[in-house]
Amino acid sequence: MVSKNAVERRLDLLHDQWTEFAQLPEARLLRWVVEPDEVRMVEAFLHKEGDERLGECPDLFLRLEEPFDEPARYGYALREALVRLAEESRADLDDAGLPGWTCPPVQASGTDVDAFLAACDSLRAHSESLCEHLAVVLMPARGTDAGAWLKWLEDAVRKAASAHVRLVVLDDARTLGLEPLAEVWPERVVTIPAKLAMGRALEELSQEAGHLDTPGGKFRELFVRMGNAATKGDVGQVERLGAQAVAVVAGQGLYALVVAARFVMGGALLGAGRPKEALEHYRQAEAAAEESAAKGEPQGAQLRLRSRLAQGAAWVTAQEHSQAATLYEETAPLARQLEDARLELECWRMASWCREVTKEVERAWEHGQRAWEVGRAMAATTRETSTLPYVGEALVRLSHERQGARAAEAMESEVRSVLGDDWRPETPAAGGQAA
Repeated sequence: MVSKNAVERRLDLLHDQWTEFAQLPEARLLRWVVEPDEVRMVEAFLHKEGDERLGECPDLFLRLEEPFDEPARYGYALREALVRLAEESRADLDDAGLPGWTCPPVQASGTDVDAFLAACDSLRAHSESLCEHLAVVLMPARGTDAGAWLKWLEDAVRKAASAHVRLVVLDDARTLGLEPLAEVWPERVVTIPAKLAMGRALEELSQEAGHLDTPGGKFRELFVRMGNAATKGDVGQVERLGAQAVAVVAGQGLYALVVAARFVMGGALLGAGRPKEALEHYRQAEAAAEESAAKGEPQGAQLRLRSRLAQGAAWVTAQEHSQAATLYEETAPLARQLEDARLELECWRMASWCREVTKEVERAWEHGQRAWEVGRAMAATTRETSTLPYVGEALVRLSHERQGARAAEAMESEVRSVLGDDWRPETPAAGGQAA
């Protein structure tokens, strides 16, 4: 019998957790408590079970990502999503000898929750020969009103009648937002912590991959352990493991791996509020990138660019804005040389922001204009996912400061002509940094 790897063992664990929940006759909602690094594994389980060729549970899993932007209409959006999914799978149902499913009409006297649950009950009854439970996984793509979300789920849990229809929601282990719901409905809302220990899983995968007596294998093992230590906030351990990792690969001329290790160490120190120490690691990363470029490795110059941008972030975090501005100004030509318009824009944008912070309005304006010209020259698809809206916002602000309201209006008109009427960024860029 072939032994299972670390990922397969965790998929089995999730299978057992689901089976435990599904066997509870009063249960209606599975509150899966997950750490951030466990979400992808749960999603992998759901994807596996949603595939009739791979799934092992006798249940039908449907994942719905409709936004929770309008709480009063959320149930109707879910109902429409179920109808679309049924239409998409009509051919498979025909092959199974089942006629097409017709969703029951919305009752005028009911709510959106009633409409959704009626659709679920009907779909499960129609698919009775194919599944024991209909499992509807709610993972809204948007919607941040925690109170409204809790209220909606409580209404659904309270009204859910069929034991063959189950709802699934992931609850962040850091915030436990659904704890009040679980306390009010302890039998209907079943709480199961996933406890997948994903950090340990990565270590297991590394060990299972073998070759730990080679530089590459040793580095892989140390790098995984570094990542786990960083996740736990153990900066000292990150630095100790990082020093070992660098020692393993530096002598082999594996400079890209040196950069990777330096970035983990720098990121851990930056997150711990120690930007000056992080800066030194990013400088060491740039030195390794230069060694890589000197060897003719194509990634060397790009690694150097990334290392310099990391140094800029460290200077900003340290609130040394003049030094950060100078670094960004000196890095922009490298981005242009590499034909990386997105990062060239970012260099000029950050140089502008830093000069604005230090009250150098004219230099901020000049750099902002350079960022704007880079962004305007981008392909439309690239521009849509760039930070150009933040550049536009800064230029409108700087126009007002330099020449008053009329100049700001003219600048905003120009921005609108390039980015459209709905051009303003939805959220501020944290600390002036790119999202």
